[in-house]
Amino acid sequence: MIGTILVIFGVLGIAGAVLGKDFRVADPETLIETKQKMPTWLGRLLCAVVGTGMIGIGIKMQVDGK
Repeated sequence: MIGTILVIFGVLGIAGAVLGKDFRVADPETLIETKQKMPTWLGRLLCAVVGTGMIGIGIKMQVDGK
């Protein structure tokens, strides 16, 4: 169940990397968005790496049966 959810959110992360145009920085402690923009290439790279990792972990969990 959790593996399937991770795969779904991983696909959404990769879709955000492909379709995203405006990425903003947030304070990690309060999670409040700031006005500071992140470079588009860096935001896309971050979304793609996190999405790929989530898909990989989700598939591994499904194969292992957890």
